[in-house]
Formats: sequence, structure tokens, C-alpha cells
Amino acid sequence: MPLVLLILILSVFTFSVFLLKIVFPPWNFPRNIPTIPFYTVFLPSILKIDQIELYETYIKESLEKHGAVKIFFGSRWNILVSRPEYLTQIFRDENTFAKSGNQKKIPHSVLAAYTGDNVISAHGEVWRTYRTIMTTPLQQFDDTPFQKNAKLFCKLIEKQVSPHSSVVDVSVSPLIQKLTLDNISQVLLGFDFGTLTQDSVPLHQKLTEIKRQIFHPLFLTFPFLDRLPIPERQKSFREVENFRNILVNKVQEELIKNYQFEQTKFASSELIKAFNNNIINYKQLSDNIVILLVAGHENPQLLLTTLLYLLAKYSGTWQNDIYEEVVKITNYDDLSNAVTLNAFIFEAIRFYPPLNTIINRCTTKTCRLGNDITIPKNVYVGYNNYYATHDKRFWGSTADEFDPRRWGTDMDTMMKQWRRHKTDSSMTSFHGGKRACLGEKMALVEMRVTLWELLKRYKFTLSPNWKEQFTPAGPLCPVNLQLNFQDRTRDEFEIIPNSSA
Repeated sequence: MPLVLLILILSVFTFSVFLLKIVFPPWNFPRNIPTIPFYTVFLPSILKIDQIELYETYIKESLEKHGAVKIFFGSRWNILVSRPEYLTQIFRDENTFAKSGNQKKIPHSVLAAYTGDNVISAHGEVWRTYRTIMTTPLQQFDDTPFQKNAKLFCKLIEKQVSPHSSVVDVSVSPLIQKLTLDNISQVLLGFDFGTLTQDSVPLHQKLTEIKRQIFHPLFLTFPFLDRLPIPERQKSFREVENFRNILVNKVQEELIKNYQFEQTKFASSELIKAFNNNIINYKQLSDNIVILLVAGHENPQLLLTTLLYLLAKYSGTWQNDIYEEVVKITNYDDLSNAVTLNAFIFEAIRFYPPLNTIINRCTTKTCRLGNDITIPKNVYVGYNNYYATHDKRFWGSTADEFDPRRWGTDMDTMMKQWRRHKTDSSMTSFHGGKRACLGEKMALVEMRVTLWELLKRYKFTLSPNWKEQFTPAGPLCPVNLQLNFQDRTRDEFEIIPNSSA
């Protein structure tokens, strides 16, 4: 047989095997749950639909009927779970459904190089070590920067809504990112990112650049491509490493060189102490500093974007009601007892869970999910938060309606409801079980304070020029949100038409 023909046959065979692995799930996957067609994951890029539309059209029916499906994502077939009782089993059986983050799932990827091995994705003794170090600073923190930064956030908006400006539409997404970056850097990392007070921050610019590279749709869907010597991705690896070094050096400069880590209780300070005591190594120190920045600003950014969207959408009702409540509050410590404000935040988290689809657990042995779904060893299992928080068996016939009143009319009732829904896994936005999010308390304080300051100053509505659309996959929030702001502190407000309208 000629060599050229042999090479051609081998190439066709290799491609066919590769194609079959994409099109069909492995033979040992459970047969009694549906398979979502492999091409579904590509539809948002092709049809320009968001993940809510994708879910409603292509996934919802199968998930509602079976509670679990087979789905292709991240170069592999996975089991995606939605039924709260299944989620409760997963959360409780940490040893069987073990956390397995990007550092294990796709260790060769740019994304794994970015986040590393950290308190969110680690498992077993390593995770317990991280948790011991970081629980206290994540639960007991100085929240005063939240109020200061919320005021600066309002000032950034003020620059764009001045009556002397021709700009009406305000793109709030970049401003929200600046706010959450400064919040997390000052509350957990021990330094000021400076994005709210400076027009150009090199560290912020680098972060923006590498996020565009990391979350490129093609490489997220097929992370195996990062194994190939693609110049673009090799550059991404270098830039990720450079960013990580700059960030850790910044923490060192602020906390180590002047020994501030010995007197402070920042999460970064505790990590430095653990490193100095040989409890963790330098890479573990770096990985956890990076994840504090990543999760600590991205997740609040998603939630705050959704909150502003919903407040603008219901500007004549809920926004007015919350304003009437919070304008009477003079001490932000009292915000935790603001019934309408907290009910609105809880309902926003339920209705649009910031992290919607999460696939980061891997079975350590063959196991049974529920009564009849047998899952082989080494299979990745994820969950769909949107379905769990819209399950009518737990939320009633109005599950698909946005209604903060469902939480109750007093804080005791609301908190009991909140805890109950977290316990039965119908509220999974902050995950569950032993691996429940350590930053829940901090995120809620950050939201309350920001909305308090913003609503006292502004009334806002959705821009008529903004096309309502949500993110295409994974994290869930409105895309490129644009709002119109009216300053409540002025007697009159004249909207000057946008010159581009």
C-alpha cells in the first residue's frame, strides 16, 4: 500500500473516531436519560440566542422530565443535573461527587493556567487546608470600603448623566466591573485596584485583555486546542502568567515588604502567613490570590448587573418601593433588616442565578444518582441552577414569575425561607453542602450597600436603545446593559436626546 494512501486512511480513521466522540456520548453513560444533541452548545454563536432561550427551546423539556441529561461541553460528554433532590445527593456525597476544577479537568488549558488549584476547585485534604486558612477572613471582614466605593461608583455615573452632556445611555457593565474590582481588592487582598479613581490602571487593562483570550468561545468549547502550538494561545499562556506574577507581586508589595500581613486580617494576609509557615507552597499562594480576585469580582459583577436590570425593568414599582424604604435608613448596618430590599435581592438571585451551569465534579467510583441513574467512574457531573430555582414543585405555580413577595413580609420569615431552600437545594446559587460559597455573606452586604447608595441618588430605567439579551453560556446576566439615569437630588432633570439616536 502506498505511503500516501496509508496516511490518508489513518487520517480519515482518526478524524472519524474524533467525530464520533463528539457526536455520541460514551457507551457506558446511563441509557435512561436523554442526550442533548452535541451541536446545541454551538447554537448561541450561530443563532445569536442567549442561554435562557437555549434552555427553554432545547434543554428544558428533557431536564424537567428526567432531572438529568447527557450534554457535550468542554471537549467531553458530561451529566447535567437539575432536580433539587439529585443536587442534594451530590452536595452531601462530596467523596463520590468530588470537586474537580479546571486544573484537573483541562490541565493543559489557558483557563487552568489562569485559575490554578484553589479553594473553590480543590478536593479532600488540600481543600480543607485552604478552607481553614480562608474561612475567617471571608466571614469576618471590614465592609467600610463598600460604602466608599459605592459613592465613587455614583460619581462615575454622574460624569455621564450631567445635563450638559449629550449622552443619555450609560453602559453600566464596565462601571460595575470597576466597582467590584476595587471592592474585592480592598476587602480581601489588602490593596486598592484603583479603577474607580484612575482612568487607566495597567493591572485592570491586563485583566481585561486576558479575559478576552481566556473566554474565547472556540477554545472554551474545545480546550484540547490549547495543546497545539497555536501562536495566539501560546501568547495567551505567557500573558496569563505575566498577569498572575504582577498581581502576586502587588500583594507582596503592599503586605509583605512592610509586614502589613502580620497586623491585618485580609484573606491575602492569612495566605501569606500560611505560606511563611510552610502550610502551602508559592503556587498555592498564587492560585488562591488569583481566585480571590476572579471569583470575588466576577460573581458580584454578574449579580449587581442583574439587580440593576431588574430594578430598571420594574422602575415604577419595585424600584420605587425599595427607594422609599432605604431613603429612611441612615446606617448601612440596618440594611440587613430592610425587608423589601432583601426580598428583591433574594428573588433576583433565584430568578437569574449568577452562575447558571456549573460542571466541576467528577465521580470517584461507579454510583447511582437517585434510584435508577447509574453513572460510571471518572464522569463529570454538573448542575443547572436555573432549573433548580424554577422548579414548580418547590416554588409553586408562579416559579417563572419574578415576585419578591414570595419571600415573606418580615426578615425572620425571609431568612427561614432562604435557609430552607438552600437545604433542599432549590436555591443553589451559592452551591450547597460543605462546599457552599464562603463569600455569600460578603456578596449580600456588597449588594445592599451599593443599591442603597445608588437608589438614594438615582432613578433609572432601561435604555430604549438596549437590546434585551443575556449571556450565551455559563455565567448568567444581561449583556452590555444600558440604563438611563435621573438624578433624584436635582429639582428638575432634562433628558437631552442622544445625538446618535
